[in-house]
Amino acid sequence: MTKLYDQLKEDHRNLVKVLDVLKRQIALYDTREEEGAEKPDSALILDIMDYIQHYPDRFHHPLEEACFDYLDEQNRGDAAARDAIRAEHKELEHSSSKVRTRLNAINLGEAVPLDKLHQTLDQFHTLQLDHLKREEKTVFRDIKALDDAASAIILDRVEHRHDPLFAEVANQQFNELIRQLKYD
Repeated sequence: MTKLYDQLKEDHRNLVKVLDVLKRQIALYDTREEEGAEKPDSALILDIMDYIQHYPDRFHHPLEEACFDYLDEQNRGDAAARDAIRAEHKELEHSSSKVRTRLNAINLGEAVPLDKLHQTLDQFHTLQLDHLKREEKTVFRDIKALDDAASAIILDRVEHRHDPLFAEVANQQFNELIRQLKYD
């Protein structure tokens, strides 16, 4: 396996961890009125959404897109699967914006029905996980088949950036999220 493939797989594993923390935090809205219950951490939730919206959209998806472009240029692999994944990337951006809008409304003191929040989050969570699984079952097979030379060409096409949560020196903005991830 190449460094490129390993990076994409690691990004997926990390995103699943972050999505799990988000789901747990949103579940706290259900019990927040109970005495002694843990309250949802709105700053943590917004950090999670910052991470989900920015890291994948700025670095992970462009890396995938560079892989797709290379595979297209070489006329290799499943072009239809790549096209479907590209469309899903746009759908994921829209879905994460929808979640962010609901969370921002809550933080601004607007009344957001709990069932609407859960519905939006559950759709987002399911969409994300299904997307990751679909990628791994389809386009990742083509990426895994690339050799080191192809991997190097693709990596040269994209901006390299360390993951702000999982790098050795993590971004301080995400301190609480990092603590939550280590808690798991």
